[in-house]
Amino acid sequence: MFDRLKTILALRWVQITLAVLLLSTIVYVLFFRSITITPQAEAKLMAELELTKESYQLAAFESDGCSGGISDNWQTAIESFSKLSDTFEAEYADLAAVPFESACIEHDRLYHAGIGGYAGRLEADNQLRMTVITYGVTNASAIQQRTGLATAEQAIFLYELIAEVVYRGVRLGGAPCTEETYAWGYGYNRGACLKLD
Repeated sequence: MFDRLKTILALRWVQITLAVLLLSTIVYVLFFRSITITPQAEAKLMAELELTKESYQLAAFESDGCSGGISDNWQTAIESFSKLSDTFEAEYADLAAVPFESACIEHDRLYHAGIGGYAGRLEADNQLRMTVITYGVTNASAIQQRTGLATAEQAIFLYELIAEVVYRGVRLGGAPCTEETYAWGYGYNRGACLKLD
């Protein structure tokens, strides 16, 4: 019974992930393509961030784990499913947090300080993507067993999809000077940049 539930949940997770990826791509192409921060447009924001750094000190670092509610939703899902099944609770007891949450926190730390301009931000985002993929590759057997996926390759592919969605999210939403907690350089003046004359 539990194995069948695991397989159903795994398939639903893959379907949801694919749907989110497809929907994100469609929304991006249809609506955001014209306002996406390009390297040229981002250069002005990076210059404003550097001006802000001259007038403000770096605030103490804080992190919400994996942003966008990922950490909170993961924890809620683990707690909820654990209440339904002792077997689930035993299998996921070591995953109370998102498996790659430490990579999200390191990414937040890099974004908080906002060092390195466009290239620094791109490097931070790529590092996060590669860490998620590496987690999937390194833990493919365990992921396969926990989710009921048929092969280790499917488990790796699942984490490739997750990594791509995370990467596109931070590239699209993490530009500097937006006053969002996930903005590049948020540690200076809470992400509110001084304007260039």
